Amino acid sequence: MKTTVRGLAPSLLVALVGAALLRVTVGSDVFLQYVKEGLRLPLIASGIILVGLGIAGVLGRLTKRRQEPVMSFGRDAEGNAVWHRPTDHDAHGHDHGHGPRVAWLLTVPAVLLLCLAPPPLGSFSANRDGTDAVVEQTDYTPLAAPPAPGPSGTTSDPWAGVITPMSLTEFIGRSHNPERSLEGRKVRLTGFVSPGTQPGEWYLNRLVVSCCAADARRLRVLVHADDPAPATDSWVDLTGTWKPTPDAPATAAPRIDVSEQHTVPQPHAPYRDTPP
Repeated sequence: MKTTVRGLAPSLLVALVGAALLRVTVGSDVFLQYVKEGLRLPLIASGIILVGLGIAGVLGRLTKRRQEPVMSFGRDAEGNAVWHRPTDHDAHGHDHGHGPRVAWLLTVPAVLLLCLAPPPLGSFSANRDGTDAVVEQTDYTPLAAPPAPGPSGTTSDPWAGVITPMSLTEFIGRSHNPERSLEGRKVRLTGFVSPGTQPGEWYLNRLVVSCCAADARRLRVLVHADDPAPATDSWVDLTGTWKPTPDAPATAAPRIDVSEQHTVPQPHAPYRDTPP
């Protein structure tokens, strides 16, 4: 019995991994915490194939076991005919049914995906050096012109009350653009929080991926606000104005002075940088 269970283990492990893939992709968006949206169908196909292979392996092993003879004929040392029950050692010489023990490590992520939903990458990854995404400078679509002042001409700020939603990618790109299209304009950004290095400042971040969380790259903005910093890893929707920092290095995060902020739920696709 022990040998049979050991022989079934590799096939059961393959089926378990396949079931975990189907758990996070079919009828669920959990997979978006690990890979980009376009990989849903390949993951579903992989899960179906792995479950099929696992079931086929189990059935094949059980069928082979049922076809083994209950008794086998042989002769003892004196040449007398004897009948005995065959063992796995007799049939195969050695017991190879258990496979490499390192394969059992696959059960850990599979069980986690089946039972839990680990969160997406957060502030720990965003605070690592050398993980910045490259934002190429480009010719952006012109933003709306400032509204004309009222008849009385009492409004000193033409942008008062006008808020432009923007992705972090666009905000960072425009902050380096010589046209200075962000100057004086209130923008609205969304991202998750990581601690800053000075009092009264923190970072607003997004992580973008090319394939999966393993290649995540950071987009971040330096936030200056009078209100206390929100909780680390919480998602925040903020409104503020770009603050030019001429003496800062070219690779430094652009600064925004915040006038309003509030926490929001984690977005449906946390690795997709879209305007709020």
